[in-house]
Amino acid sequence: MGRIVKLSIVLLIVVIMTGCGTKRVTCTNETKQEVSGYNTKSKYTIYYSGDIASKVEIEEVIESKNKTVLAYFEKSLTEQYKTNNEKYKGYKYEVTNKENKVVSKVTIDYNTMDIKKFVKENPAMESFVSKDNKMLLNGVKAMYESTGAKCN
Repeated sequence: MGRIVKLSIVLLIVVIMTGCGTKRVTCTNETKQEVSGYNTKSKYTIYYSGDIASKVEIEEVIESKNKTVLAYFEKSLTEQYKTNNEKYKGYKYEVTNKENKVVSKVTIDYNTMDIKKFVKENPAMESFVSKDNKMLLNGVKAMYESTGAKCN
């Protein structure tokens, strides 16, 4: 009996340490909008198992010395994520504006998001979703790569 308990504990530790098979890929993007007076840095961490994405953690940093530009992005990002969460669920977000930076930290949980409704309202996303309405890893990567992000 003691051996079974020890093996169970070891197995539990291995499962916890490996995240139950969940892996991640990171995509990054950096742009300089000199004419408009701001720079952006974005990092997207996609969590997946097999070919299905389970969630994305997004961190966007917009830097500018122009307070009007920063206020615009703060309001725009907050409204965008609020609206998306109200419509599709699964969004947790925080947007801050301080020290010449707007920082948004967002988690999109595809396991709680209404992907069926999202695809119905955004038909271009149909090829990024499996037949059983799960977000495909390659689809999520393609979405961010289409904005100029590089994924590893």
